[in-house]
Amino acid sequence: MKSSVTAIIHFFFFLTIFIWNSVFLQAGELRPQGLIFNDYPGSTVVVIDKSICRLMVYKFQESWKMHQVFPCTTGKVDGDKFREGDLKTPIGIYWLNQAWAGWELAEYFGNGANVYGTGAFEVSYPNYFDQVVEQKDGNGIWIHGTVKGNPIPTRGCISVSNNNFLELTQSVELGATPVIIEENVAFSTQEEIAREQQLLLGAIESWRRAWEENDLEEYLSYYSTDFLTEKWNYDNWQAHKKNVMIQNKRRRILVNDLSVLKSKNIYHVRFVQTYTSSALNDVGLKHLFLIKEADGLKIISENWTELQQFSPSPAFQYAYKESAQNSM
Repeated sequence: MKSSVTAIIHFFFFLTIFIWNSVFLQAGELRPQGLIFNDYPGSTVVVIDKSICRLMVYKFQESWKMHQVFPCTTGKVDGDKFREGDLKTPIGIYWLNQAWAGWELAEYFGNGANVYGTGAFEVSYPNYFDQVVEQKDGNGIWIHGTVKGNPIPTRGCISVSNNNFLELTQSVELGATPVIIEENVAFSTQEEIAREQQLLLGAIESWRRAWEENDLEEYLSYYSTDFLTEKWNYDNWQAHKKNVMIQNKRRRILVNDLSVLKSKNIYHVRFVQTYTSSALNDVGLKHLFLIKEADGLKIISENWTELQQFSPSPAFQYAYKESAQNSM
């Protein structure tokens, strides 16, 4: 009887995968709505649909194609994560910045680490927008393997089978692979996304040019009156920028490695910013968070950090040395 039940479960599992793949074959040019721009040959984006328990790996060559799809599990409680211990998986845009082997986690956490299976990638929750604007807390959200067999619901992480985790290591590049997590992933045609892409890229270039050309009024027009960072609100940000532009009238700003992703109607823009002027020269990673308001796209928050070199732990590199050499 048990074997019959198992056979039925396997049948429906493979039937679901078949239907899922068929949908994408028929959809042709459809891609996730949140994947606006990261169009560099070899780029990889991980997309997680919580509602149907699917982790999808998209790769870009001449266009975006779904490269892999794995069954997964997420938090035991539905909805977006806001608090530590709420057993929810966050919804938003994140990056994979660290990786550990399973036996390394066992050394740190003891037998409790068995739930992570063969290894884990760290998801950068909470991101800057989560912390400053949405006032979220908690940490320790990972994409990881499982104890054995198929994954089970988690305390907020994303879990895949150990075999699928091994396959995932061959696609992920630490510090460069973004993760889009949604309750329900929506899809759009290439043409629809191209229009949105044009709007976003045009706004970013106009913002950059106004900043570079010291056009304070035009520059500030790209900021929402609800603008907020750890240090500034809209009013004191205006005063600060006016003072900076008076003191430093000449600057050059270069934008490289630009990506634009979207979740919950927030555009997450990330790029390497090279800033040169008579007073300051630096290179760092800039994050802009934009929303659509009645009079156009507006920056609601932003953040700059120094560039970092991300690399997996030595134990992870040893465990997945072939994957590490090929991908990381």
